Amino acid sequence: KDGTIFVADGEGRNTRVVKFSKDGKFIKAWGTKGGDPGQFDTPHSIATDSKGNIWVCDRGNKRLQEFDEDGKFLNQLTQLGTVSAMAISKRDVMYVADAAPENKMSIVNADGTVIASFGGLENAHGVAVDASGAIYVAESGSMHVLKYVKK
Repeated sequence: KDGTIFVADGEGRNTRVVKFSKDGKFIKAWGTKGGDPGQFDTPHSIATDSKGNIWVCDRGNKRLQEFDEDGKFLNQLTQLGTVSAMAISKRDVMYVADAAPENKMSIVNADGTVIASFGGLENAHGVAVDASGAIYVAESGSMHVLKYVKK
């Protein structure tokens, strides 16, 4: 809300979240390689909820991790597969892509309850949701952006 920038820095040798000011100045980083709370194995996507908490797709550890704005570990969800991308709506509904092997999208409450899911994705690497609730999924395998709307 204040313009703070959070980056999931995990494709190379780094395994962390980096926090920058709205002007791009480094504030702090947290996380190391590993499987304990607050550690990562390929942090791949990041989103914030309405409370300002930071959710990180910890792809290699097959979980979502939740942190406060200062990097304090709060919670994790482990039932969503190889989480690779996510978006969070204004009402804190999470749209989480499982890249492989299941290649599915899960629509989840913040408590981890799955509201809905659908398959057929091909290595999803980006997710966005617009104001009407349409879900956009960027697939790296097919190099497509797909749009899903509720019927």
